[in-house]
Amino acid sequence: MLLGIFTTLYLMTLAMQIFVPFIVRETIVFGVSVPEQHVKHSALAVAKKRYAQIVGFCGVLILIIMFVFYGKLAPSESAQGTLLLCCLFGMLAVSMVLYWFNHQKVMRLKMHEQWGMNLKQMRAVDLTARSRDEILPWPFYVVPIVGSIYLIVFTLLHYDQIPNAVAVHWGPSGAADAWQEKTYFTAIALPLVMLMMQCMMWGTADSLKRSAIRMSVNRQQESLESELKARKFMSWNIALVSYSLTGLLTILQLSNIYPEMAEGKKLLPFFMAFIVLITGSVLVYAWKKRQLRLHYKDNVESEIMDVDEDRYWKGGLIYINRHDPSVFVEKRFGVGWTMNFANPRGYIVIGLPFLILLLVSILSL
Repeated sequence: MLLGIFTTLYLMTLAMQIFVPFIVRETIVFGVSVPEQHVKHSALAVAKKRYAQIVGFCGVLILIIMFVFYGKLAPSESAQGTLLLCCLFGMLAVSMVLYWFNHQKVMRLKMHEQWGMNLKQMRAVDLTARSRDEILPWPFYVVPIVGSIYLIVFTLLHYDQIPNAVAVHWGPSGAADAWQEKTYFTAIALPLVMLMMQCMMWGTADSLKRSAIRMSVNRQQESLESELKARKFMSWNIALVSYSLTGLLTILQLSNIYPEMAEGKKLLPFFMAFIVLITGSVLVYAWKKRQLRLHYKDNVESEIMDVDEDRYWKGGLIYINRHDPSVFVEKRFGVGWTMNFANPRGYIVIGLPFLILLLVSILSL
């Protein structure tokens, strides 16, 4: 069962890594902005194709090695889980090394051929775009928070029927494998963690709504429609993660109050459903991004280009721009959004809940 679940997750992740260069904007190649006048450069197509081939080959090879040594080198469930995770991170490491190699290669090509040197940089703005934004409103993210608060109160009211040992960790089979002595704090630690994560997702969605709506100067209407739809789908994705996480952690918390819920492998289907929902939502979002991606049949003939922001992206992955009020911006490589590390609001939205989560985890040990 564990091997089957992991293999499915592994293959989904591998597919995502293989197709990432073909999902992100065509004007962003391995974290480097490419003027629309050069998007059809032959070297870019070759780099993407080779990246996909090497990642795919190495990913399949790692998977075969995992199958061969799974039973021989991992006699226990915990050791098996460790081996599987090592294989997953090994595949991700290969993809990141290849990304970095191609990032440097495209940067050198851009500098050598002086892309955009004789083009005027401009930024397109549509003052009506905000009124058309369809990001989910805040009540969608408040409902799970109210549920967490109610669960905390419910737990305290049923404190006496909770066993003396409170489950704090669950293994790959869905069964609890770590416990702590019951106290009022350990009894509500899990819903507290859930509450902080929900606040983090609410803050992320709200910051996403406040972020800049980016458009292409040469294809303004098409890029605006694509951006608005991508923002809408991302907000749905965040809401789905919030509700899925709330459902799973609520069931785990109730299993502490009603231990018969966790007998045998009764919790395993809930873990499986959660994994399927999360990975499925990411794949659907990636598919939507691919559909919404602007496609160029030829290089654009124009004397203007979008503002080149390469100087704000460290390695094409980390965004640091104190002139940009956006807290989150779309990733240049990968699926989703990343934080503007120069905006203090981001540390409040992400950093503060994370510190509270860390504190709760330490105190519950």
